[in-house]
Amino acid sequence: MSKTAYSSRKIHHCHLEEGIPALPNGEAAYYLFWYNNIPMGHLWLDSIYPKDLTEWESFIINSLKQAWSFYFKPLNVSEKHQLLRAFKDNPTYLNEQFSSNYKKIFQRPTPTTSLPSISVVICTRNRTSALRECLTRLFLSTEKNFEIVVVDNAPSDNGTAELIKKEFPSVTYVLEPRKGLDIARNTGALTAKAEILAYTDDDVIVTPEWVSQIRQSFEDPLTMSVTGLVIPYRLDTEAQCFFERFWGFNKGHQPLIFDKAYFAKHLPVGVPAWDVGAGANMAFRKTVFEKVGYFDERLDVGASGCSGDSEYWYRIMAEGFTCRYFPHIYVYHQHRESWDDLKKQIFAYMRGNVSSVLVQYQKYHHQGELYRLRKSLPLYYLKRIKFAILHPKSRHNKFILEEIKGCFSGWKFFLKHKDSPFYPEI
Repeated sequence: MSKTAYSSRKIHHCHLEEGIPALPNGEAAYYLFWYNNIPMGHLWLDSIYPKDLTEWESFIINSLKQAWSFYFKPLNVSEKHQLLRAFKDNPTYLNEQFSSNYKKIFQRPTPTTSLPSISVVICTRNRTSALRECLTRLFLSTEKNFEIVVVDNAPSDNGTAELIKKEFPSVTYVLEPRKGLDIARNTGALTAKAEILAYTDDDVIVTPEWVSQIRQSFEDPLTMSVTGLVIPYRLDTEAQCFFERFWGFNKGHQPLIFDKAYFAKHLPVGVPAWDVGAGANMAFRKTVFEKVGYFDERLDVGASGCSGDSEYWYRIMAEGFTCRYFPHIYVYHQHRESWDDLKKQIFAYMRGNVSSVLVQYQKYHHQGELYRLRKSLPLYYLKRIKFAILHPKSRHNKFILEEIKGCFSGWKFFLKHKDSPFYPEI
């Protein structure tokens, strides 16, 4: 595999309503395709480049196929090329092709009832520069009527407290002395006053529409959680490119529903709750904490490693409620820049993944969770090891040892903490 597949690259944001982007010049690049500020697809260009405009159109069409399968009626090859050109040249043709799904999601009528109130919760620790940027972008929101809660999680200095006091006095500041992301998330849930709680991270850049889009996405009373697309803010380093390609938060470019039917379908082999979204861009009805409890404080940063969010989505679905993913609700995430930081992150991911699956089994005794740990995961890593033996120079193998060590560490962590309290005392 070519080394250029992992090298730093420029991100090209291509707005299709402005026409087909120019033919690439041979640089390694990452393309994001948009239509009226709706993310429609992405494309990595590494070592194979289109030789002419027709082939470039085919590259673009292939990257858009997931979104087009949702927004448009089935199209043949010639119709796809015609549609791509019509984004700019023939709006009438384009409008005729749109499915009712597009209009239902993005062209909603004015609601007959008032929208729910919303609080934004940011959990942070010793990252004042990133938090300042995050809050600055939040204050550019088109929605003005919302609460912001910053939970300062076991800080080693007063930097965050001073930042809020001097630069963002309207923000609610809460000091949480116990270290742990899910502890901080629960503190935020207990502090926030609104009907909808939107969580993001201090290393995230939100869009001006983000708050209002979340408010509008809880129309279905069974929907207890909403997530959205997470886009890389920069791909300046090899580590950032590697993460986005193999570990990124991109869950696709079409809306998804994770309901009772989805849960039942996957239950025999383990429900992949992490497919619901990412903790950097998620929201909940506040009432869900009364119905299914709070975040499990044994999980995530400061404890098992991560996966407190996916374990919570699992619980929501197990209790018969619905989670929804909307790619038009997007944010930008600042990925880890160094290989050392990424190495630690991936170890924590697998440690948290295994411990969360065991936590899910402990709570519900669903046999599919044991199937995942005893069969699916070992078979996956046997294939990875075989690939590494056959392709020893592939950088896809870079963190396989950390991944496996993380899995065993997750087992060990759970056995040590299986009798610890799950949730805060209310």
